[in-house]
Amino acid sequence: MVEEKTFPVKIGLEVHGYLDSREKLFCMCRTSGEKMDDGGLKVERVNDRICPICTGTPGSKPMAPNAEAVRKMVQIAMVLKSKINYEDLVFQRKHYDWADNPKGYQTTMSGAHAKVNAVGGKFAGIDIWEIHLEEDPAQWNPVTGKVDYNRSGLPLIEIVTAPEFSDSDQVVEWLKKLVLSLGYIKAIRKNAGIKVDVNVSTYGERVEMKNLNSLEKIKKAINYEIVRQVENHEKGIVQGQDTRAYDEAKGITVKMRSKENASDYRFIPDPDLAMMKISKEMVAEVKASMPEMPEVKLARLLKQYNVGEKDAKILTKNLELVEFFEKLVNYDIDVKKNMSWVTIELLRVLNYNKKSLEDADVVILPEHLGELIRAVENGSITVLKGKQIMNDFVPRSFSLKDHKEEVSSISEEAVENLCRQVIGENGKVVEDYKGGKAASLNFLIGGVMRLSERRADFVKITEIMKRIIDG
Repeated sequence: MVEEKTFPVKIGLEVHGYLDSREKLFCMCRTSGEKMDDGGLKVERVNDRICPICTGTPGSKPMAPNAEAVRKMVQIAMVLKSKINYEDLVFQRKHYDWADNPKGYQTTMSGAHAKVNAVGGKFAGIDIWEIHLEEDPAQWNPVTGKVDYNRSGLPLIEIVTAPEFSDSDQVVEWLKKLVLSLGYIKAIRKNAGIKVDVNVSTYGERVEMKNLNSLEKIKKAINYEIVRQVENHEKGIVQGQDTRAYDEAKGITVKMRSKENASDYRFIPDPDLAMMKISKEMVAEVKASMPEMPEVKLARLLKQYNVGEKDAKILTKNLELVEFFEKLVNYDIDVKKNMSWVTIELLRVLNYNKKSLEDADVVILPEHLGELIRAVENGSITVLKGKQIMNDFVPRSFSLKDHKEEVSSISEEAVENLCRQVIGENGKVVEDYKGGKAASLNFLIGGVMRLSERRADFVKITEIMKRIIDG
């Protein structure tokens, strides 16, 4: 085994993300499917979002770059504190011959002599080298040999970092923070994730590992590659500049080809696309609409609302959740005391229904949850009844005023009658309780809770139940 920290390690990242745009980068084809199957579920059909432009049909010409994608690029540059290049932006043709590349080249704002969209910056302690727009190739199935062009032309952002990471744990934590921050500005398509090319060097040239699409794969690939390079160095094997793939089944990296240089791609300016300019007015508008970043919100939750650090971190992991909380504080409740209704119960209900607050068909209003919490606090309903009502808050919450039958009170006399009914129906359990089995009392209390539809208070049931049994 190689001892930790006894050898030089440099790790750099090329992070690719699908921009959250309705249309592709150079045509008006949709970026996601809208068709339904017979069961009313959205389905993704092969080659149903294509046109002559994104399939590379001879004679077709690209449209001007999608303005929505450009705005997303500007937002990302602001998150990373990068310097935006406003003028002389020329898209390049990056040539390579592969089945997923219908035109024989990829259109990108990078290359040997290109001026990228933004340069410099720093995020979570790591320097940023550049940010640029490009289009995604198609999707080739090596088993069937067929090509799906739905992905061809999707707008991508590429973020290139300096080789300043020293281990896989640091890389994974940095990527988590990046994805969270980009989620706050809704820049990256949520369900598409990110793809990362990881560059690792120890004693020789850097090795690039392509298309790692999960944090687990990234961590395992880095760890394996570091050990492989160091062991080869100890054997006297000189590390060349390679491109490798990670074989997940075997847990190893496999050489794909020698690393290409910029000259191998034969970069040339795209003659079909005009030089792009980014207006300072648009940048100013984007800047004014930028939300607080997670670390800013976290600090404010701790200071302004005196929220515990654990709860604050749960809230800030999701923009919609923390914004929901910030609205909830306006509805006359002690948010710190009742935090579990947001960080536990609300998330429980959403997760059970496989939904999130950002889903278009989910409408949960803070005032409705605030009303529910107040009803629990003033004793109008029990905690269990409140949780039961909350189960019905998805997909659309409601006011308790419109569901009076849910919160109607139950008298002490009615509770006592229910206790006597449960005792009469469960003589054996009552005897077990009298014999010292304390858990038997919980069974009896549960029976009353069910009969009262959770409207009876747990403490009151316990008091009455013991009085009757002891009497």
